Amino acid sequence: MSSYGFGRRQFLATAVGVAAAWTQVSGNAIAAPQLKQASRDNFVRVWLTDVSADKWVAGQDDVLFKAKRAANPLTIKIDDSVKYQKVQGFGAAMTDSSAWLIDKLSTAERTKLMKKLFDPSKGIGLSLLRSPMGATDFNASGNYSYNDMPAGQTDPTLSNFSIQHDVPYIIPALRQALSLNPSIKIMANPWSPPGWMKTSDSMIGGTLKSEYTSALATYFLKFIQACGEAGVPISYISPQNEPMGTPTWPGMFLSAYQEAELIQEIGKAFEANGISTKILAWDHNWDVPSYPETIFSDPAASKYTAGTGWHIYSGNPNYQTLVHNDYPSKETFITEATGGVWQDSDQTAFSEALGTWIINGTRNWANGVMLWNIALDPDRGPLNSDTAGIPMLRGLLAIDPADGRVTYNVDYHALAHASMFVKPGAHRIYSNTFGEDSIENVAFQNPDGSKVLIAHNSGSAAKTFSVADGTHSFDYTLNAGDAVTFTYSGPAQSGHTPAATKVSDPTHDFTFTSASGPVTVTYDPALLPYQNSIRTGSKLVTYSLPIGASVQTTGRALSRSKWTATASAQPDWGVAANAIDGDINTKWSLGHGPTSGDWFQIDLGSPTSFNKIVIDTGVNNSFDYVTKYQIYGSNDGADWGSAIASGSGGIGKIAVTLPTRTAQYIRIVSTAASGFWWGIGDIEVYGSARGTGSITAPAAVSNGLQLKNWTSKEGEVTVVFNGTTDSKSFKISTGGSYTYTLPSGTSAMFTTKKLSSFPSPTFSDLKPDQGMPRSKFTIRGSGFGDAQGLGTVYFGSSYAEIDTWSDTSISAYVPKGLPAGKVTVSVKGASGADAGRSSFDVIDLGPALPRTGWTAKASDASPSDAPGNMLDGNSDTRYSSGTGQYDGLWIQVDMGQTQTFDKIVSDVGGSVSDYARSVDVYVSADGTDWTKVSSVADGQRVHLISFPTQTARYIKVVNTGNVARSWWSVAEFNVYN
Repeated sequence: MSSYGFGRRQFLATAVGVAAAWTQVSGNAIAAPQLKQASRDNFVRVWLTDVSADKWVAGQDDVLFKAKRAANPLTIKIDDSVKYQKVQGFGAAMTDSSAWLIDKLSTAERTKLMKKLFDPSKGIGLSLLRSPMGATDFNASGNYSYNDMPAGQTDPTLSNFSIQHDVPYIIPALRQALSLNPSIKIMANPWSPPGWMKTSDSMIGGTLKSEYTSALATYFLKFIQACGEAGVPISYISPQNEPMGTPTWPGMFLSAYQEAELIQEIGKAFEANGISTKILAWDHNWDVPSYPETIFSDPAASKYTAGTGWHIYSGNPNYQTLVHNDYPSKETFITEATGGVWQDSDQTAFSEALGTWIINGTRNWANGVMLWNIALDPDRGPLNSDTAGIPMLRGLLAIDPADGRVTYNVDYHALAHASMFVKPGAHRIYSNTFGEDSIENVAFQNPDGSKVLIAHNSGSAAKTFSVADGTHSFDYTLNAGDAVTFTYSGPAQSGHTPAATKVSDPTHDFTFTSASGPVTVTYDPALLPYQNSIRTGSKLVTYSLPIGASVQTTGRALSRSKWTATASAQPDWGVAANAIDGDINTKWSLGHGPTSGDWFQIDLGSPTSFNKIVIDTGVNNSFDYVTKYQIYGSNDGADWGSAIASGSGGIGKIAVTLPTRTAQYIRIVSTAASGFWWGIGDIEVYGSARGTGSITAPAAVSNGLQLKNWTSKEGEVTVVFNGTTDSKSFKISTGGSYTYTLPSGTSAMFTTKKLSSFPSPTFSDLKPDQGMPRSKFTIRGSGFGDAQGLGTVYFGSSYAEIDTWSDTSISAYVPKGLPAGKVTVSVKGASGADAGRSSFDVIDLGPALPRTGWTAKASDASPSDAPGNMLDGNSDTRYSSGTGQYDGLWIQVDMGQTQTFDKIVSDVGGSVSDYARSVDVYVSADGTDWTKVSSVADGQRVHLISFPTQTARYIKVVNTGNVARSWWSVAEFNVYN
């Protein structure tokens, strides 16, 4: 894994006729249900989890389908005539640590445990396994690959290849799992290839040397063949675990372009040797959809690429549907998900595992879900002895190697809600869901025709809902946080009146034909914020643009001879002018990860007509793209008005198509934070003196393309699918001047809404109405829009950093660098319409007290982020607790002598989520007797805490919250009088 930072780790056989109750045995493991003869009747079996009562997947009394209409607004309609993806299963990873711990059990206890994990009739029937190829951060020993060489030596022919390391306990564990459940599919992938293949000459860090691409492909081939000979068939591989990062344990950076080349070599090797193992691209976090799409857009790599592997540590499951819609023939798997110490309760852990990963993962097209370690010890290890791993993760179960005691964790039970009941080969079927804070659900039909419905109440109160299938329905009440699995083979139908006629469902499916069979594309309003939006005439058009698709406009690239460029920030080595010098090898860099409000600007030299902007990060800096953006135009460089376009960035080139516009200045504004620095290697602007143009949804298409329409609450939805074998184009402007080219097997979606149909946004109040730069404020009102879109909050002409945006409330941060004094705050709604304005007083505290001779200490500290860092005047260094926030965690500053003061300011710097949510502030003259001077319950990134004037030497700030998922960080701590 690439890192375990808290910001990233925030981080289903049929049971028809199952006996009415399960017993809880051996540390809360789930006893297998005893099957009896299935009958097609109206009885529904019920399996409930109540975390607060320590009740896990416990059998309840049957409920009964009845022939009645369902009038409940919370009615789940089941329709098995609408089928989605085929389910391969649910499971977890047999890491080296997991297999080693299982091997430490006695033969009898090991057999008992493996049956509970894998046996479909006597256990929870896990049917997916992930097996790392070599060392990870979870090893019972140190680093190893299957072809290690002494430092400085290489082995291009792989003459020393061997999987001997896995023979003592990994291979036996995998074979035993397969013997218990022959339907298991195993996925394998490396955290690092042999070090000699890499620029680092080590399992740690570096990237693949291009001369060893073919050798690494052969490494995969030899591994698949050796495992096959050992009785362990491998169904899937991915070329590299988490290729975006290089952690302090085995890992390797691999760009999308490198992975595409490697996949071609692996695919050719498999093809030549009759290997049927499928290849999954990416195998990293949800929020970089352009990585797998970059590989899918390369025909030579795509032919060997079955789909995408996703990890859950940043982003959300909607990205799976985003990529599915763009490339609907590709498979989708969640290949890694884990809980850990950052989760503040079993309830949180259970809700994330079942609600987010399993329910929403499969609703967003996942063919399977795999969690991380099957087993760890009570100390959350063993960890790789050669590297700096972090003991903060939780396995499905804990095995104490000292006494063999096994404890079953919440993740085991969450998986059981699915893996016990949803058989490999099942299909997800239609069910409507109610989203976060309500009843979330997913439905399946097994190969034998029986059905499974999994529901979870993610709200804060009990809810009664109805389940309707055909002419029958039943009601059920689920307490807050609880989950239930229903299984049934009916119901028997009677009459012709459906039990559910009108159900709430904002999504819509479009089914098209292709050479490989029908494909389905799903419209979901939750996808709109990740698509591209432009104002065109009297309409707002939001559209998708898969990687590999393009929009052609009139005109050509404009001359850059009179251009100049500026930016909100630029280091000496990455000035803005580098982006317009025509050399992709030089670049502008923001110098840090972008936040909402950072910008890059071009002065075209004079008012100029333009209709497209192409931004290129370059191949070698492919992750340095703006995550989400808005485009503005101005004639004077001061008045920017409303955004004219918005969208999501991606790897490589980003092409932004615009309505023809005349302006002298163009500004690209970041609207989302990213951990990667924002850079531009080259930027071009296109334009034409001939006529005008814009994007409109097509009314008709030809050349074998397919088009379908639907009316949603958000506007008219048009989807075009290319089921042919070649790229096809269609017109997307009324004058025909703009053309959309769609690669084979991809779709394009357009949502069109009249601007007049948007409610007029209204600015009601601003609180607080004064504060420091980078302090937080909230604007309330109405009609702002559900997502930011083309919306903006200005402080004068500066952009506020948006934190959250909803139809009635906007939370944001005062722009950094603003001078003290009154400033006008104005708001543009999501459609770009003016919402109103108010006044804000920017505070200047004056100089802070000199910190010469000051020292700091803390109750807890990360070894690399010492308390003294918050006094060093460098906001790039920080103090960090190294542990999640808890009530009683503290920091203390010794000012060296008695001082008079009445304010402190704590600044988290770049660790934007690691601020204290609530604190008490104490002062002392001697460091022994303490007086509380302030209590704060609304912590902020930059927090000004004022209190009556004090005279003291020591200041102690005590955390009073419990935010296990966030460390406490302070980049700078200042005191004022």
